[in-house]
Amino acid sequence: MRKYLPSMLAAVLLACAPLVAQPQELPSVEIRSDAAVKAPLVKKPLLFPGDNPPDSIPPRIPPVFSLRHKQAAPPRGTIRPFHLELSTGTDFETKLAASFYPASPLIPLLRLDADLWVPGANFTRGTLNAGLQTNFDPQWRLNHLLSWQQARAWNFSSEALSYSLANHHAGAELAGFSFSDLRTGLALESGQQNLSGAASSDFALGLRHSHRLQRQNLQFTNRLVLQDTAFGLSAQYHAPWLQAQLPELKLGLMTDFIHVLPALDFHKRVHLGRGRYLEASNRSEFHNLGFQRLREQYPWTVLPDRERVVMTPLNLSLSGWQAFNNEDGLFRLLGFKQNLCFDYNQPQLYVRDVLGQTWLRQTDILSYRLGAELSLQFWGWEIDQDLKLNLEYLQDDNWRRKPFSPILSARTEARHGFGELGFLATLDQQYWRRDEFDQPLPAVFDLGFGLRLPLRADLNLTASLSNAFNSKSGNFGNLPNPGRTFRIAFLYLPLR
Repeated sequence: MRKYLPSMLAAVLLACAPLVAQPQELPSVEIRSDAAVKAPLVKKPLLFPGDNPPDSIPPRIPPVFSLRHKQAAPPRGTIRPFHLELSTGTDFETKLAASFYPASPLIPLLRLDADLWVPGANFTRGTLNAGLQTNFDPQWRLNHLLSWQQARAWNFSSEALSYSLANHHAGAELAGFSFSDLRTGLALESGQQNLSGAASSDFALGLRHSHRLQRQNLQFTNRLVLQDTAFGLSAQYHAPWLQAQLPELKLGLMTDFIHVLPALDFHKRVHLGRGRYLEASNRSEFHNLGFQRLREQYPWTVLPDRERVVMTPLNLSLSGWQAFNNEDGLFRLLGFKQNLCFDYNQPQLYVRDVLGQTWLRQTDILSYRLGAELSLQFWGWEIDQDLKLNLEYLQDDNWRRKPFSPILSARTEARHGFGELGFLATLDQQYWRRDEFDQPLPAVFDLGFGLRLPLRADLNLTASLSNAFNSKSGNFGNLPNPGRTFRIAFLYLPLR
């Protein structure tokens, strides 16, 4: 046995030699992809020492929005050369929206919107918007919009024509000062209105501009608005004192040269782990209202002769959510929201004659909103429920309630997919409302249905029925009161 032992060991080692790991030089491999990266995935920085959160990549949701907010899924393909929407309904409203994305780098976008609406006897409204984007320089991408609107009622007519130009500039350096996030918009507007033969016209120049200014450790956010004779300024200092607790704290003042108001901005979102979030913020607002925007919202209303800058110094929100990640569970989301707001110069309708003609004025409004939301999933159905307690008051002699504003409202949405067919059911409820004469109004019980069916890969058909019970929600003066409406729409979106 000893005689054959060395030869046996040699045979065993020879047999095991291929199993021993040896350094090998592998050929280089290059991985490529023709798909452009849509958005980088940025992980939330972890704080050490301390407990790690259960998910270090929280949902990307905007400030003071519900966790229900979802980003739209990118469609198949990489380029949208054309986008067409056409809809019509029994309320005699027909809409056409078309967008074209040329291959030219100088004009990357063309857009056309047209709308014709006849909601009632002697009421018509027509709009036409044409827009394009020019990109002659990477720092000067300009958005152009030419808008025309016309509306007629039985004793009133109005017309508005405007051209607006907007630009967003990344930044610039000047004399040691750093300017960033420069946003500028310029509008030339002409408006006419005729009430019972008394005609008036006006021409207005609208300007809005905002930027961030930084020099060494000092940083400011400045805003300027101009609308005809209304002019306003706002300046905010980025306070570094509570950087760890409130990284978005801004302190400042804003004025329309009638009022001087505080401009306080902050935002704080706290992740409590396991899908729990708490958020607090105050977002001051400061903007002007042009003819185009007012005519879109109030086509059959007499506009005031003198414009004012809209300011919101108090817009305090507190909200919290609990998200449930159990795919088989009943609950998906539970949350609450509350908001305390005070607006200066907000537009408000009113009636001052027996004919029911509506007029527009800018008044101060104090509001408090308390809401709760709930999301469920049950047998393939996704059900969303929103409840709102809404208290809005006009600042007059007795702080009366805002007309047609419900104290309690609820909205329920139920969605289900049957193969390629998508089904949506909605229920809107409004309780405890009063009209402009402080008279009680009946409750609103608005049931609606919607269907979405892809006819082809690039063509979708949607049909909807709103206000199935034909509930009368009421409206100011002699303005049309929407009833039961059926609509059908086509969406054409070819991709390449």
